[in-house]
Amino acid sequence: MSSLAGVTPFPPEFAARYRARGYWEDVPLGRFYAGVFASHGDRVAMVSGSKRVTYAELRERVERLALHLLDLGVVPLDRWVVQLPNIPEFVYLYFALERLGAIPIMALAGHRWNEINAFFELSGASGYAVSEGLGDFDSRELIAQIQDAHSEVHTVLGTETIRELVNRKPGLDARLLDTVEVDPTNLASSSCREARLAYPS
Repeated sequence: MSSLAGVTPFPPEFAARYRARGYWEDVPLGRFYAGVFASHGDRVAMVSGSKRVTYAELRERVERLALHLLDLGVVPLDRWVVQLPNIPEFVYLYFALERLGAIPIMALAGHRWNEINAFFELSGASGYAVSEGLGDFDSRELIAQIQDAHSEVHTVLGTETIRELVNRKPGLDARLLDTVEVDPTNLASSSCREARLAYPS
């Protein structure tokens, strides 16, 4: 894998020291989190209003969403601008992206064209997750502006679509997630793919 442009790798002597001391286990974050979810089982992982989500349920929903993202063409080191409020769908998407080795770039709900456009310009992100409404702001115009300005944006997901994907059975075999190769020590540029749109009309 070739390094992602603009990323400075850790000096080899530091990396060797971290491994020797056990700080680095060379386990991708997505795989690490999947192990944590499995080991905690029925313990409560997340509370949203009156709803409780266990770690087992979280793992199931994250893997379901990750399979849908894989089906949409998401690959390791794809960059995603994530502009979602503090809701369960944000949690599911974040961990699903990590499961696939994609890179979430966090944006605030109050960000508008100047900030969001800068994120895409600087990162070359191919995905955008944004709530349909950000407070009293309708995000549809912002989405259209981003898509017009950045042809590399292949996938846009709204909260409603994420919720629907989390609850829909994937068409891909769950075992495919274990075949996704994520190098925890290196970043590489991703290839372009056919544009996909998964946003409620």
